[in-house]
Amino acid sequence: MKRQMMATFVLSLAAAIPARAEEKAKPGQVDVVFCIDRSGSMDQVIDTAKQKIWAIVNDIAKVRPTPVLRIGLIGYGSANNDYRFFQLTDDLDGVYANLMTFKTDMGGDEWVGAVVKKATTEMKWSANKEALRMIFTVGNETAMQGSEDLLYPKTVPEAIKADIVVNAIYCGRPNADEERTWREVAKLADGSYTTIDISGGAITIATPMDEEMAKLNEALNKTYVAYGRRGKDGQKAQEEQDKNSTDNGGASNGAQRAEAKSSGVYNNSSWDMVDACKGKDFRIEDVKDEDLPENMRKMTMDERKAHIAAMKAEREKIQKEVQAKAVERQKYIDAEIKSKGLTQDKAFDEAVRRMVREQAEKKGFEVGKE
Repeated sequence: MKRQMMATFVLSLAAAIPARAEEKAKPGQVDVVFCIDRSGSMDQVIDTAKQKIWAIVNDIAKVRPTPVLRIGLIGYGSANNDYRFFQLTDDLDGVYANLMTFKTDMGGDEWVGAVVKKATTEMKWSANKEALRMIFTVGNETAMQGSEDLLYPKTVPEAIKADIVVNAIYCGRPNADEERTWREVAKLADGSYTTIDISGGAITIATPMDEEMAKLNEALNKTYVAYGRRGKDGQKAQEEQDKNSTDNGGASNGAQRAEAKSSGVYNNSSWDMVDACKGKDFRIEDVKDEDLPENMRKMTMDERKAHIAAMKAEREKIQKEVQAKAVERQKYIDAEIKSKGLTQDKAFDEAVRRMVREQAEKKGFEVGKE
């Protein structure tokens, strides 16, 4: 009887282990909102954001478990100016398209408290209690601007009450009074503070891997199977953001985007059948013939499934090649930075990446994993 009981216990334990492992591997949630001042002196910082957003995405993609990443954008000035407001979304192509619309078309006012309130109350933050929620406020004047009811001492504490961390990035030359206000913004909502160069501080180094990654990116695009009413638009948007990436940062930015497209945070299940098939609620049998791409309409159901499986396998193969090239590329860049005595301490992207890593670790994510 004892042996039987022991055997039953061991079998029960073995059955429980995969369940716990699966539970641990569930994706986390990371929500990031960038609030960027659009006054005239911020044009270089905005340009840097356009060049380096994929590098930031790639850093977030390395935390474990691989998160569901959503990004929101707000371009701000005073509360009376028109905001550029783009809701949190996991459509990273859409995020990049929206970022492309940012330009310095505001006056000199920077109502930091007002934009933090707008981000806190109007963004559709994840309801997941374990989610990492972050606001990045970016500007180059004192943060103490605006009407009395919208000053940051009143609005920023409301963010942390909602479990939203507020980070502050001050751009420009050291100014004790102005810096103090930005430090206080971060302190009031458990965030991080740093100063960066008003130029954005971007370091861009061309590598021998950039061209190879561009070719792999073209091959990667051919594995997408557009379907449904969003299919054509989704595929077109993907191609447009490939072009925007190279137009706003050259082959280096294109390589960063290719790496992002090979990560777990880049998902197009709303229009791509290969990504959609990863979802537990998707059934290829439910897709109407008219919603299929032309080449799949005359296929049998088994042929359709085989075609999607083949595209999935090809994509995974290419993504592994991209990831391997990305590792080589980063080693090359690190060596060049070291040999030339360059520093990224005052760079916009490095500031954001450092803050994300610190706060992800505090939230229980594993950081620095490949």
